[in-house]
Amino acid sequence: MQRSEVEPAARPGLPDLDLRRPVRLEFWAALFASGIVCTTVAPLFGVALVAASVIVAASAALDVELVPEGFRLLAVLAPLFVGGGYVVAALHASAPDPLAELAALEPGAVTVVGEVASPPVASGFGERADLRVEGLSLDGREVLRGGGVEVYVPGLDGVGVGDRLRVTGELSVPTVGDDGFDYARYLRTERISAVLEGEFAEPVGDSRGWIGSVHRRTDVALGYGLRPTEAAVVRGMVLGDRSLIPEELDEAFSRSGITHVLAISGQHVVVLAAGIFFAAKLLRVPRVPRIAGTVLLVWLYIVIAGAPPSAIRAGVVATLVLSAGLLARRVAPLHFMSVMLAAVLAWNPLLVYNTGFQLSVAAVFGILVLRKPLKSLVEATVMRPLHPTGSGASGAVANLLAVSLSAQVATAPIIASSFDQVSIVGVLTNLIAVPLAGPILALGLFSAIFGNVAPLLAYPPNAANGALVYVLEVLATTTSSFDFAAVATPGVTVPMVAAFYVGCIPAALCRFVVPENRWTFWAGIMLAWVAAWLFLAHLGDA
Repeated sequence: MQRSEVEPAARPGLPDLDLRRPVRLEFWAALFASGIVCTTVAPLFGVALVAASVIVAASAALDVELVPEGFRLLAVLAPLFVGGGYVVAALHASAPDPLAELAALEPGAVTVVGEVASPPVASGFGERADLRVEGLSLDGREVLRGGGVEVYVPGLDGVGVGDRLRVTGELSVPTVGDDGFDYARYLRTERISAVLEGEFAEPVGDSRGWIGSVHRRTDVALGYGLRPTEAAVVRGMVLGDRSLIPEELDEAFSRSGITHVLAISGQHVVVLAAGIFFAAKLLRVPRVPRIAGTVLLVWLYIVIAGAPPSAIRAGVVATLVLSAGLLARRVAPLHFMSVMLAAVLAWNPLLVYNTGFQLSVAAVFGILVLRKPLKSLVEATVMRPLHPTGSGASGAVANLLAVSLSAQVATAPIIASSFDQVSIVGVLTNLIAVPLAGPILALGLFSAIFGNVAPLLAYPPNAANGALVYVLEVLATTTSSFDFAAVATPGVTVPMVAAFYVGCIPAALCRFVVPENRWTFWAGIMLAWVAAWLFLAHLGDA
């Protein structure tokens, strides 16, 4: 008898964990991330989750038939992954923050010397920028180093990321607003401990930060040859700076459901990474330097753009995908997204409170788990009169509708609770806005690259971009003018958000547990639930 035909006998009293059989461990990252999230939001809930994972592990070890064979090892190791997330979150929570402690004492006037970490933007009081503290002095004596403050001070025109400043003003920790918004907690998601309302700011040293220099040249390049409104939109898409977009136009983008195209997001990173990768491939750059160069330039762009959480998430995913190509490994989207989530939350667990990060993650996971059921529903309803088989052009349109609808459904409760309104027309407007945003962003990136060489070189891509941006503006202003464009959702609470996602679970799981011919039914049930939830949320406005 051959050796491969011999089945090893299980040792008495020990679980059967023969690793030569198929083993499923792809959910380790989800368990790790759940430990971080639960412990960050409610520490006792984190303890309970660890305890539950221990019970599951013990049960799986004692009863080999309790858990499917492929998932048995994952169940046994669950306490390791969940406990690891708990430890990471607990370590972050217990880390001392002397800068926040000092600001809570309201020490009065202080002087801070530090490096600008975000591009200054206009605010109600001068300009606003993040500052990485190199030294903080009180009564002429340096009392601490390190940390970050958000500075409000006049006279930051011409200041860029990497420049060193000395700012004198009042240090404080923001209080919770009347609407319940905890601005201090939001700042902590960006590693900012306090707010400094400065009286004046002055440069330190003669050198300027290279990131700030690039940002300033890019800012000039993006406005060369464009009307102010169009330049403001392109600047928002490429640099994430929406401060110059007129308030009426910004509201139109929000009501029409396409505000996300103005934020630095995964789409920006994908367009940039694809452009760099395939340009290097055309130039016959070897694979290893091509992948390494693409990853390096992607992260350079993220840093220059101010490193928003959604861009960091997309940068991690791009790095993992490109690394998988380098290692000749298969890409599993759901597993990659789970690993991304675990990695980013391990770096900063407080990102669970960041609205931009929440929207970014919800949209991607929504597309991954809801697209196929919703595509089957669209093909069976909207597209059926056009092409019953759902193939060809109608299949492509059905897929686009399903992607747009998946993202809208997954992000609806977050938008409702954060912005008190949800766009109804966004499902349709995104069919135009998202494909249009790709070339606008690509031309904007070309303008930024060429404009850093000479502003005049930015004129051709800007000239081509003007018409596309105008179409995007018309789309936003026209669709937002309808009374039914958006529904008001005041007072949405955390339990309501949780109830929304619970109602979506059957549709999210149906593609894994029920036959394909039942997907349409569960997708329809989910949309009916979404409509009912929005109606209930709107009643708060009555």
